[in-house]
Amino acid sequence: MDKLRAWEAYRENKLSLPPGYSLEFGTDVLLLRRDLGPMVATFSARGALPSEVSRVAWADYEERHRKPA
Repeated sequence: MDKLRAWEAYRENKLSLPPGYSLEFGTDVLLLRRDLGPMVATFSARGALPSEVSRVAWADYEERHRKPA
């Protein structure tokens, strides 16, 4: 999968993102967003690997859904 860049993988439904997360393509950047639009991270549109974007998205998702001790 990492031979594809993140944006290509996302467009081809080959990028694993948590529920409610999406990518937007900006000028030379990818914006990782949560439900209702909050931005989580930005990545280089040319160099971001799907595994990197997926890792950041799932880490954010897990942190937001962690149950209090």
